[in-house]
Amino acid sequence: MTETVCYRHPDRPAGVRCQRCDKPICPACMNSAAVGFQCPSCFNEGVKSVPRTRTSLGGIQRGNPQVVTLSLMAINVLVFIAVRTGSARILNDLVLVPVLVDNEPWRLLTSAFTHVQIFHIFSNLFMLYVLGPPLEQMLGRIRFLTLYLLSAIGGGLAVWLLAAPGSATLGASGGVLGLVGALLVVNRARGLDVTWILGYVAITAVLSFAIPGISWQGHLGGFLTGAAVAWVFLQTSNHRRKKTRT
Repeated sequence: MTETVCYRHPDRPAGVRCQRCDKPICPACMNSAAVGFQCPSCFNEGVKSVPRTRTSLGGIQRGNPQVVTLSLMAINVLVFIAVRTGSARILNDLVLVPVLVDNEPWRLLTSAFTHVQIFHIFSNLFMLYVLGPPLEQMLGRIRFLTLYLLSAIGGGLAVWLLAAPGSATLGASGGVLGLVGALLVVNRARGLDVTWILGYVAITAVLSFAIPGISWQGHLGGFLTGAAVAWVFLQTSNHRRKKTRT
């Protein structure tokens, strides 16, 4: 009598057959399914066919809603340490100077991860930690990261276009203000209270113009970009929802 062997491991005896493809499989290849066991190939195909849960704004729902937020914070901290402990060239290569952007466009983004003063990085990362997780949960990781990076670049573009050519700008404020703008659009669309957001925006606007050295251009550009990106996400999410209903 010929012993049945696993189709994936010919040197091992098969204990059962896959419930989907009916091929013999050994204990190492057995994956528990709703009924019986499945081979790895069939099991993986079944997992792929299961519809992914969408967030309220159309992103893919994940288990941990803080992964991207904490990663962004970690990058800021690492750059801060490098700037404070490394050579002056590190800061010079990262900071946003409008006159240099034509030949060094990366400064539009690298400046958004660069800080020199402890209070500056603390205040920005504190707001990122407060605003990031709820937005990351609503948007999903990819959309949240897209929102933040586009807001940071939007703030950099505003500095490039509106600030003095030789001025130097740095900090995550553009990305953070983008999150504020996005939250304002989302909460307004849902009919939620936006009083505290408007108050925060008003205070930030006053401080941006009243205190020398604060980039109102970066704040404005980041805020408007974040609001615009959130509006696009809302429209695409509503369109997908209506399409699903029909």
